[in-house]
Amino acid sequence: MSCTKCIDLQRELEAAERARDRTRVVDCRVLLRRHPQHDGVPVEAGARSQKTPPPE
Repeated sequence: MSCTKCIDLQRELEAAERARDRTRVVDCRVLLRRHPQHDGVPVEAGARSQKTPPPE
């Protein structure tokens, strides 16, 4: 990710996940999903590939 907005949203998402603020997590994911795609790859998809899967 090289887009400043994408980076800010990703950092905010990670902080919300650490704080277990589920409402903010969802908000950040929606904003990332709605943010324009770069190089044909959805921003959130690229970000999710770096994360570990959620516990079951």
